[in-house]
Amino acid sequence: MLENPAPPPAQTSIPCRAHPRRSRTGNHAAAARRRRTQAGTAAASPELDWLRNALRACDLLASVQSISPSDRALVAFAIEWAPYRGADAEELFIKFGVQRNRFLHLLQAAMAPRPSDLERLRILKTTLCNDLLRAWNESPTQDGSAAWFR
Repeated sequence: MLENPAPPPAQTSIPCRAHPRRSRTGNHAAAARRRRTQAGTAAASPELDWLRNALRACDLLASVQSISPSDRALVAFAIEWAPYRGADAEELFIKFGVQRNRFLHLLQAAMAPRPSDLERLRILKTTLCNDLLRAWNESPTQDGSAAWFR
């Protein structure tokens, strides 16, 4: 007999952060963060609105399997870095192991319309891809901001 027996198992399950619960639209924790963000939204800006809409479009494309999970990661990365005119060479190499030109080619390939895509998805993909390429290739304006989202 053990001197210090283990405590009895917990009556309720403890959520594991390593394996987040999945919902129909994705990760429950991510969905909760989006709801909190939407509830306590800071002052609206065109750039922030574009970013949110682009991420929603990316989620939609992934949910209908118009882009693969690996392509989704690539597109989401491009969206997150779009306000800064793209990521620097070091960040791209660390995350994807490629240089900027190759990353942009991968982005275009990921967003190429498939024959199985509905017309609306084709338009969404083309528009989002064009916006991202414009953002990643644009030079800054005089005030240092980008005008690609306007």
